[in-house]
Formats: sequence, structure tokens, C-alpha cells
Amino acid sequence: MKLRNLNTSVRKLGPAIAAAALMAGGAGNASAEQVSLELAFECPFPLIGTQPIRAQISADIPPVATVGQPTPQFQVDAITVVNDDARTGLKLVNSETLEGVATSINEIVTVNRTFEQIVKLDIPPTNIPSETGEFNVPAAGTAPEVLFTDDDIGEAEIRVGSLSLDLIARTANGDIAPAPIGEITTDCVQLPGQDNLLQTVLVEGDTVEAPRINVGVEELAFGNVQAGLAATQTVTISNTGNSELGINGISIGGTDSTVFTQTNSCTTIAPSASCDVDVTFAPSTEGTRNATLTIQSTDAETPSVDVGLTGRGVLAPVPEIGVNPESIDLGRILLGESASAEVTVSNSGNAALQIDSIALEGANAADFTQSTDCTTVAAGESCAVQVAFTAASVGVSNANLVIRSSDSENPEIQVPVTAEAYEQTGNPTLELLLGLEGSTLIKATGGTLPLTGSIATLLDLASGTFEADLDVEPTSGNFSIKLLFSKIHASANVEFEQAEVTTGSLVDGKLTANSHLYVKVPKVAIKLFGLPVKIGGGEECQTSQPVDIQLTSVEGSNFSPATGGTVSGVYELPALENCGLLTSLLNQFMTGPGNTIDLELTPEE
Repeated sequence: MKLRNLNTSVRKLGPAIAAAALMAGGAGNASAEQVSLELAFECPFPLIGTQPIRAQISADIPPVATVGQPTPQFQVDAITVVNDDARTGLKLVNSETLEGVATSINEIVTVNRTFEQIVKLDIPPTNIPSETGEFNVPAAGTAPEVLFTDDDIGEAEIRVGSLSLDLIARTANGDIAPAPIGEITTDCVQLPGQDNLLQTVLVEGDTVEAPRINVGVEELAFGNVQAGLAATQTVTISNTGNSELGINGISIGGTDSTVFTQTNSCTTIAPSASCDVDVTFAPSTEGTRNATLTIQSTDAETPSVDVGLTGRGVLAPVPEIGVNPESIDLGRILLGESASAEVTVSNSGNAALQIDSIALEGANAADFTQSTDCTTVAAGESCAVQVAFTAASVGVSNANLVIRSSDSENPEIQVPVTAEAYEQTGNPTLELLLGLEGSTLIKATGGTLPLTGSIATLLDLASGTFEADLDVEPTSGNFSIKLLFSKIHASANVEFEQAEVTTGSLVDGKLTANSHLYVKVPKVAIKLFGLPVKIGGGEECQTSQPVDIQLTSVEGSNFSPATGGTVSGVYELPALENCGLLTSLLNQFMTGPGNTIDLELTPEE
């Protein structure tokens, strides 16, 4: 393989986008205040490892909020400044547009508690310019409302937290760009030492005294209850207001109200206090029953609250099957690769559920496989079914996972299953030409050889593996060894010849490479009376076997195809041969274990 004379310009494949979503809060009559912030993050990306990004965020956030009044939702805008290195990296894999979703997890810190706010921002399809320079990627979303309580009265801080990015780069025809750049999911970390305070909000107490009813549930579902027996559940009524709440009445109405009863001791509820209502379902026949529990109070805003009641009378204990999820989409899968998902089969009934059969049926059932140990599922228990797909031919495959059981109401449940097999289009490789500069220390004598040259690399973007041609320029160095009671000083000309292609990998910013080179010594001279005298070397003077050099990127550093990086290694220099009468003396100068090499690799235009 010959990879030299490449016309490549390598830049970061880097973090093409990031955005931060921020909480927006305020009081009913408070005027919004324009706030903005710029923060730096680090995001791990495939192939090139962790990279920095910069996000500019702006929002209108009122500086005052009132207890009990939800803060209004506000539009949040974020602009990410994408550098030219990232732009060039995306263009190298033919990306034309970028889109996705940014999720921000922010903190709201009050005097007594800290809670999270999760905000999603949509990143619309954004053109990646062909011109050199930075470009902006916009994102926008809506911050959800926040409800402050009496415990929050005082100053509350809104602080920007971490980011999660789901990005898609597309080519000109709308296809997803080659892996691993086409679809990226990464969790970004905010760099330490930054002021991430966006806004300080003054939380004021609600000066109006009023009761506020809160009922913990919207529905009571009793499930299966055997006819002639009864089941009881509890509804808790709380007063979240700042004055006494009066309970005016509690009743049960609706079509099947006679099979439900309630008991309670609720009359008045002090602020922050509660009382319980016990509801009993006692069916006498089989069938599904529905009713409504109605609670009337002195809460002027919510004078009446309804709680739905449902239950099913059965003549004997019965199983009740459930599946989660109710459908499976395994997504797009590259030819030759596989994907799988799990379906949980549960029994919410009061008798054991017998699984009669589990099978894949439908037009493309043969494209999928399933495995399970589901036989008998006890009441309240569950089991799992594994569904797998291996992409064998391009196209969409559809089937149904059919589960047949002893549930008389649902004897057969079908879970739709779909997957799409696709073939990698284009050539997901990247050609790199890296210049090298550094040195190697020959341990036997302590002498150092300066090194220069280049390495022409063909990088497989999907796997992160590469093959390369290594070209190291001829060099020379000075050495000295002890011989009896004196030192001999010598100079040597050294050349390198590639024995085979260099191989390695670049994954998440960590480079490893394995090179095999013959080391040649065409000339060695010692100084006698201040004059150089040739003592060996020649056209045939070289190591008896190739030198095996293992190089890795320096621990704690990040190697990028766009900016390069530092690599180092330790190797053994085999014995020299065909170097003349003083070959054994030359081997004292040159060969042996423990030699070190340090190189700086830099992209060349």
C-alpha cells in the first residue's frame, strides 16, 4: 500500500454544536429582565475525544417571583460559536447541515432546597458554510414553569448546569453523514471556575390568605377484586394554602356508585395539614365498574375535585397480562451489525399467568429472533422476552411479537417490531498527512538523535483504525561509551527504512500505533587528535531485524486529527550487522533495550 503524496487538510471533526437551556421565572406583574451568559464546556466526541465548546445564552427572566404563582414560560435562545476547525472536519465527511436537540439540566437554588430543571432546545437544520471561518448554530426552546413554595422565600439563584447533545449531520442529499460523525450523542461537562449564575430571583410570600386543596391522586384503580370480597384504598386531602380549609362534602356518584363506599373524618384542615378518605370497592358480580369520588371545599379557586374510581369484579382469581413497551423500533442498523430490545411481560392480576406461546409472525418474521424463559408468571411478577435483529439485506423489516396466554380478556397480545437495514454509502475514510518532529534517546550511550519526517495515514472513521506510511528523514548524532579506562566519542549518520505498513487506532482522542523500521548506519566516525576517522558503517550496515516501535498518545492528552498531538514509546534496538570489522564496537554504541522516543505530530496542508 502506498499512501504518500496526499493532498489533505485535516481539521477537528469536533463538537459542531452545543447549546445551554436556562430556566426563566417571574411574578405575575414583574417585568422581564434581559439576561445573558457565555459558558465553556467540554464534550467527548467519537474519534477525536474531548473537545471544548462555547455557548452564548439569552432569556427574559423577571427578577421577582411570588409563592404559589407559577412562573410564566419563557423563550430561551442559545447560539453556539463553531470554530473553523470543526467546520472543516464536518466538510471532510461531506456534511452540509447540522440538526438535533440540546438538553440542559439546570439548578435552581433557594434558601432551603436545590432542585433541577430540564429544558430541551431544538436545533433546526443549519447550513455548514463552505467559507473559512467561524459560524453560528442557533437553538431555541421554552423553559418550563416553576412553582415556588413558602420554604423558598428569599433569594433564589438560577445556575446553568450540564448539557446533553443529540446531533445529526447530513449530506447534501439528506442522508446521515458517515459514522461515527453522522449521529452523535454526548454528555458535556461545564468547565470549572466559571460563574454560571444567570439570574437572582427574589421569591416573595403570598400576602393573600387563602386555603388551597391538594388531592394526591386523580384516579383510584382497584384492579381485579373477587366478587363477595372488598378492597380499600386511601385518598389524602392536603391544605397547601395559608388559611384553614373547610371540607363541605365528600360523596360518590356515577353509574356504579353503589359498589363503592367511603369513610372519612375530614371537616377542617389547617395549613400544611391533611386528612384521609378511605374508599372501598366491593363488587357482588363480575364486570368492570366506574364511579367518581367528589370532594367539595372552601378553596375558592378549586371548590370541587373529582377522583375517578375503577375496579373489576371477577368470579374467581384471574391473571391480567401487560407488556412494556407496546411496540419496538430498533432503528437503522448497518449491514452485518445487530440490535436488540427487551419486552417485559407482567401480571397485574391475582392469579398466575400461563404463557402458552411466544412467536414472531408477519411478513418479515424470519429477519428477527426472540428468546425467553417466560412460562408461568406469578401475580405481581414479570418476565422478559429478548428480540434481536441482524441486518442482512437493505430495507425495512416488520413483524409482530405475538404472546398468547391464559388471560381470558386478552388471550393474544401483539407487539409490533420494526427495523431498517442500511448499507454504508460513500467511503467512510479520512486521509491524513501528519508531519513529525522529535527525538529518540539511545540508552546504551545516552546519545540523542533528532527526528523529522511525516506519516501518511488512511483512517477508517467508523472503526477508528488506520494504516499509514511512515517516512523518517536521515539524521545524525554524537555518542560516547566507556572502553577500559577511557571514553570513545563518535558520530553516526542514521537512516530509516519502513519494513511494513504502520497500523493503529484513534478512538476517543487516544492514538496507538505500531511501526516496523530497519535502522541503517551508513557512516560512523570517531575523533582522533580532533579529526574524524571513519570506523564503520556502509550501505549494508543495518539492524538484523526491523525495530518494533509501539507509540501511544501521552496520558492525559487528547490527540485530534485536526491539531495532532504528542506520542511516545519505549523500544529495543536489535543488533547491527554488515557494518565492517568494528561491528561489535558499533553495537555497544547503538543497540539494546530501554530506548525512548518522543514525537510531536502536526497536520500538514
